[in-house]
Amino acid sequence: MGSDAIRWHVHCSVCGAFIEKSAHCNSEVECKKCRSTLEILVKDDIVSVRPLHIKDEKLKERMRVYSQKVMNSRKETK
Repeated sequence: MGSDAIRWHVHCSVCGAFIEKSAHCNSEVECKKCRSTLEILVKDDIVSVRPLHIKDEKLKERMRVYSQKVMNSRKETK
């Protein structure tokens, strides 16, 4: 098997759509479902996904509200 045989299976961090990635390095991809630009980071066989540009305004607002809730809950636990 060559190095192209390994595929990463992740989900879009904005809408949850399934994304298959076959490279071994960091890259940017566009989610086919919500059209958001995502950054996929690969390090030591660990893959993480984060949004760079969210095009859908409703999804952008949902992500903003979720982020604020997470940050507020962290402040309360300290």
